[in-house]
Amino acid sequence: MQHISSLLIHGLKDPATIAHRSLKTPIFETASFDFASAEDVEKSFNGTADTYAYSRVTNPTVEELQNRLKIFSGAGQVLCVASGMAAISNVFTTLCASGDNIISSHYLFGNTSSFFSKTLHAFGVETRFTDMEDLQAVENSIDSNTRAIFLELPTNPQLIFFDIEGIARIAKSKNVTLVVDNTVLTPYLFQCRNYDIDIEIFSNTKFVSGGATSIGGSILVYESDKWAHNPKLKADYGKFGSDAFYKRLHKEIYRNIGACLSPNNAYLQLLGLETIAVRIDRIIENTIETAKYLQAHPKVKVVSYAALPEDPGHLLATRLTGGRPGCLIGVELKDKKESFLFMNSLKMIRRGTNFCDNKSMIIHPASTIYWDFSKEEKERMRISEGLLRLSVGLEHIDDIIADLEQALKHI
Repeated sequence: MQHISSLLIHGLKDPATIAHRSLKTPIFETASFDFASAEDVEKSFNGTADTYAYSRVTNPTVEELQNRLKIFSGAGQVLCVASGMAAISNVFTTLCASGDNIISSHYLFGNTSSFFSKTLHAFGVETRFTDMEDLQAVENSIDSNTRAIFLELPTNPQLIFFDIEGIARIAKSKNVTLVVDNTVLTPYLFQCRNYDIDIEIFSNTKFVSGGATSIGGSILVYESDKWAHNPKLKADYGKFGSDAFYKRLHKEIYRNIGACLSPNNAYLQLLGLETIAVRIDRIIENTIETAKYLQAHPKVKVVSYAALPEDPGHLLATRLTGGRPGCLIGVELKDKKESFLFMNSLKMIRRGTNFCDNKSMIIHPASTIYWDFSKEEKERMRISEGLLRLSVGLEHIDDIIADLEQALKHI
């Protein structure tokens, strides 16, 4: 098998090794596993035997999802966790200690911004929010205590594409870990392995779950020698080399925080991976047509979607994604009142907070995801009262446009 869509359906396991030659991965819905002897239990706990002991640490169903995601991404190691936010918190708890700092874009998903500015800050880690569109500003923000550069590609919900190649060059020259949230694109549309990215994060809840069936997140670790330059990981690098980050993450942070992915959710996400290629292909077709329609409508002030030639990120997004920049469209109307009237007039498109679903969904970020951010914070993050985030789904394109058309008549 050569094509990713085939590999994600079949995996690499010998069918003869799967229980009863099941065509689907069995769900090992168990807390713990039996051992033949006390000596075997000891070996499992001290790491001299590679066996399953407790599902908070390892589970066969979750492990198979991790193996499929390795195929999907080309990552050296993959760890699946309970949610996308669990992925972010596990990564930065592994990388950082009190007194350290990280560099991040201003433009972030609301909970990620809150995690950096509140939760991580309480642990003594500073987040330096920086203009990622200014490479010199990024470089100037780095000092000897900088442990990571973090960004979303593209940002959610502003849908800004950054010069990831330029940022990666800076991170490499400074021996700083580069972490990218690839939720909107997934490895199907953007391959982190080709851009000197050290750690990739995404929410499995979106495209991977196959239609919002379950919550989950993934941490994908690529080969890197930057761990040798991180004081927290230096000793681990001496023992494990390029596996240092993953070893510390899995053996300490992930185990102690306990944000494990349930076997049932792993099973649902394995099913989602089997169809991810055909779903994304169809959704991208729908999104491009929807963006063109909205851009031409006189009642829409601004449409943000990088496949449109007029979008500021068009050339960069075309280079990075081949002109397929995901399923999210930023739709700017006059104000909150007009946005709410438009949303309430929709008949098929759902009002909800998820995205990359099979169903088209829409949300007003300023009053929901960013409801507790100050006016100044929202302005800095480009979250206006007229901004709507539209996630285009799998429905027939004629039905999507017809619903938007009839709703726009009400404003």
